[in-house]
Amino acid sequence: MTWIEYYIEAAKESKDDYELWIRYLNKAIQRDKIDLSKNEIDYLIHCEELSALQKLVLKEACKPGTLSWEKTVVISEPAMFRQLQEVIQELDEEVVLVK
Repeated sequence: MTWIEYYIEAAKESKDDYELWIRYLNKAIQRDKIDLSKNEIDYLIHCEELSALQKLVLKEACKPGTLSWEKTVVISEPAMFRQLQEVIQELDEEVVLVK
């Protein structure tokens, strides 16, 4: 099964369920890599099988640093890692304020 086939099926299964769609996206979108090619992403965001919301979330989830990307990648990370990242971010913000 190709990624395109996988996500078309996933779109049908999660048509009205944003959280489920995010979990499906997590299969190919991780913090350190995105397994979808640009052509696959382009195809999916223009196909009729995905809803407008699914297309938007997919497009944004493929951009590291966006809220959709963060929600997608954080699903598969242990809670301690997420908490550590939050602490590091808070420390970085404090350092900026001190400078």
